[in-house]
Amino acid sequence: MRGPVEVLSLDLEDEDYLYRIRRDTQIVYVSVQHTPFIPPTDRTDGSRVLARLRSLPAWNGRWSTLTVICTSDGVSSLVDTFEPHRLSHLPISLPLHQYYNFLDLLVVDRISDRVSFVRSQDKECVLKVAGFGHELKALSTDITAYGILDKFLFAPAFLGYVYEETEDQVVGFLMEALNGRHPRAEDLERCQDAMLQLHARGVVHGDLNKYNIIIEGHIPKFVDFEAASFRGDTNFAILELQETKELSQKLADMSGIGDRGV
Repeated sequence: MRGPVEVLSLDLEDEDYLYRIRRDTQIVYVSVQHTPFIPPTDRTDGSRVLARLRSLPAWNGRWSTLTVICTSDGVSSLVDTFEPHRLSHLPISLPLHQYYNFLDLLVVDRISDRVSFVRSQDKECVLKVAGFGHELKALSTDITAYGILDKFLFAPAFLGYVYEETEDQVVGFLMEALNGRHPRAEDLERCQDAMLQLHARGVVHGDLNKYNIIIEGHIPKFVDFEAASFRGDTNFAILELQETKELSQKLADMSGIGDRGV
């Protein structure tokens, strides 16, 4: 591999280490199972992980997924025994031009493991991805909310799907980048008004800490709908009332819970 190679994401269980890696013009996935092939001290160090993986004979081949196991003959690697994850259902129907190749996006700054500021066609956006399969459900909920909130004043615009390899392998989305601040206690009234309009649209946010609200100008905008509930869901009315009651406490909270440093 002569192009860029980097570990993009990792998911470490007790006996199974999953890595999402950029190899030149390809995103690949490596599962290291029940083996000391990567020592505990190296498992979160991207350069050391890559040094270990490069020692495998299969590394330089063409594959999408690699499984590393320990056998009686030593360490072995199996090619393409599982498929890369993808959204099986797209909650929002979009024209073709609203699909973006992950590799075409320039990362400007990372907000968290799954969220980054990126540049696409000279425009700064926010990228959100499901790095691994178990994150797809939350991603789908997030996208469903943005579909319901299309052209909603109090949420950023959904810009399109992000894919790896081909457009049927959607693993994330782009949304409008906001320029503002998180609310303070004195912003309670405007946040309450916006929240009531959110509920009227049929969405309960589900995780309405102050770091999931950005005041842009004088307008509160809600982000991160992974825990959202929708009208028609069980207990929607109860959750709606609970969120309404808790908002003032959430805005006054100084614990830092939910703060991603942006």
